[in-house]
Amino acid sequence: MLRNIIVPALAALALAGCGGSEGNITANDAVQAEPLNAADMDNAADQTNYSAAVLAQNDAQRGATFIRALQDAPLPCDHVDKSVRIADQDGVPTWRVTCKGGTNYMIGIPPNGVAKILSRTDR
Repeated sequence: MLRNIIVPALAALALAGCGGSEGNITANDAVQAEPLNAADMDNAADQTNYSAAVLAQNDAQRGATFIRALQDAPLPCDHVDKSVRIADQDGVPTWRVTCKGGTNYMIGIPPNGVAKILSRTDR
């Protein structure tokens, strides 16, 4: 199942030092972002390269970004156990994300910030 979702400011892009240790991210670590209207999203997408922003995040920040993207999809994940960068998909930086309980997703973040999420129940 493939889902495209706009990640509101990619969980406030760096989550401003979200605190917790890198391997202990929960849904509570995600920033409560304000909803954006279509014009705001277009303007933000024109000014921000979300791929680069996510690539620059540390593991804890990226985990919180992925939780937010999955919850917005809505797909179940309240804790990211790990995320591993895999080969880009169609030029989009992509990660294999493993949630608590072993559920896996592939998440790609293109420059426009519209996350591409693929559920991976076979691995």
